[in-house]
Amino acid sequence: MRYLSPAEKKRAIMMFLLQLFTSFLDVFGLASLIPVVTLASHPGSVMDQKWSAYLYKSTGFQTEAGFFIFVVVVIFIFFLIKNIFISWINYKQVKFTAEIALKIIDSQYIKYIGLPFWKFQEIGTFEVVNEVLTVPNSYLNGIVRQVFVLLSEIVIVLIVVLGILVYQPTLFVILAFTLVPATVITYKLLRNRSQELGNQRDLQAPKAYGIVSDTFAGYVELKLANKLQLFRQRINENQALMQGLDAKAYVYGLLPVRIIEMVSILAVSTIIIYSLLFSGDSTNLITIVGLFAAAAYKLMPSVNRILASMVMMKQHFYTLEALDAYEEPQWQEHLVEQQSAVKFQDKVEFDNISFAFPGSETPVLRGVSFSVKKGEKIGFIGSSGSGKTTLMNLLLRFYTQQNGEIRVDGVPLRLDNTEAWHRLVGYVKQDTFLMQASLRDNITLGETNPDPQRLQYALEQASLAEFVASLPQGLDTVSGERGARLSGGQRQRIGIARAMYKQTQILVMDEATSALDTQTEKEVSEAINKLSATDITILIIAHRITTLRQCDRIYELKDGKIIAVHTYDELIERHV
Repeated sequence: MRYLSPAEKKRAIMMFLLQLFTSFLDVFGLASLIPVVTLASHPGSVMDQKWSAYLYKSTGFQTEAGFFIFVVVVIFIFFLIKNIFISWINYKQVKFTAEIALKIIDSQYIKYIGLPFWKFQEIGTFEVVNEVLTVPNSYLNGIVRQVFVLLSEIVIVLIVVLGILVYQPTLFVILAFTLVPATVITYKLLRNRSQELGNQRDLQAPKAYGIVSDTFAGYVELKLANKLQLFRQRINENQALMQGLDAKAYVYGLLPVRIIEMVSILAVSTIIIYSLLFSGDSTNLITIVGLFAAAAYKLMPSVNRILASMVMMKQHFYTLEALDAYEEPQWQEHLVEQQSAVKFQDKVEFDNISFAFPGSETPVLRGVSFSVKKGEKIGFIGSSGSGKTTLMNLLLRFYTQQNGEIRVDGVPLRLDNTEAWHRLVGYVKQDTFLMQASLRDNITLGETNPDPQRLQYALEQASLAEFVASLPQGLDTVSGERGARLSGGQRQRIGIARAMYKQTQILVMDEATSALDTQTEKEVSEAINKLSATDITILIIAHRITTLRQCDRIYELKDGKIIAVHTYDELIERHV
């Protein structure tokens, strides 16, 4: 209910009431057949019953045959209208539950993108995909829709059982001693097994996504290493396990049908034995068996659907735990109301910054302090693990320091001004994120109505204008999956153009040229040199010293501390 607004909760109640109404219609339709069949089996008995005698006289029929044709036609029309109405109700229910699923998917998406960056990385992409897309749909089909089925079928069973109790207590006792124990035993046998199946399937699904994605993402390397067959084997093993789980779940879904069928045969046998041994009245035997057949027509399928729904709900019980995951306040940082504005006109200060990853006692950064003036170009060097990228992630607010402050023009960066700060910051990393979309969409990140002037400025600043102009389709050119149709330098310059289109005031470049060859690095360096002529503040992490040519100063980190501050010329001299 936490996903529904007050208006939607009222709709849910209305849907439930309509479901009850359709259950009454179903039972009423069944009940309407019994007296008609009884009269038809005893010719000349129309006037013996008050209701039939009244209808016979009121309708003005002269023959019983004509009267029965009229009644059958009326009943057929009733069933036709009833089924159309119930189908419409079912459609409204499915539509309503689909809307719930969309809200849950959106809620899951918001929840996971709001997790701390380190936690997001710890969970893993494929697990997140499973939790955001697969779990809500499984919850919809395995829990929500089953609840509607369960409630409606319970109502049908109660009405039929109460009717039998009033009309034929003997039959009620027979059903109670055959149907109830069988139903309870069947559910107890299947519930734990079904829940375990669901848990195993939830565990294996993200692995399936991961193996397939790794196979195609690493196709070139796997092909050259002759490892594609190994990954094929892993996919087959995973899918064999998944298909085995699905097969068991399918069988568990069919078992209630077979068990209830056997219970029905047992009940009929019990009725026959009872009538022969204790009643001795064949007419009574026929009546009871006929009543049982009429009741079973509606009762047994309902009991079967109740069992099947309960078993399926157990199979999908894991979705309840999955939807409750990370609902605690400490994971809901994104819910902090964004109010404070951030302006960058003077400097950014790192004041005694210390940081350690959650669960680790070893600090990655230890008391780091320095400041960057607006428009400065600052470089960072150091061996792997020295803390360079972590320092930039703190500036980008992907991480939050345990000690110290990062201040922008004297204003500390906090949760309530993160969005305002992000509007000022751009980021170009070693492997630039590219969608399988047009260059325009990759630069603007899918903006619906991009600004042509800002776009052209971004292309020029990133040294891409000439390249784009040479393409037959220009900005409409599709980059290919992960930028497959672009060179390494072009991909990095698209990252720079993206930051320029955003009108970034601070640009963080994390190893943006480390994976490039010398010529391609020159192309990217040309774009960086252009940016050096602007008032954009640039922070560059680099292994190649030549990338830092335009830097005003260069900080060297080791073991989470700044151990030296260099100029570019000093580094070149030391390197030589």
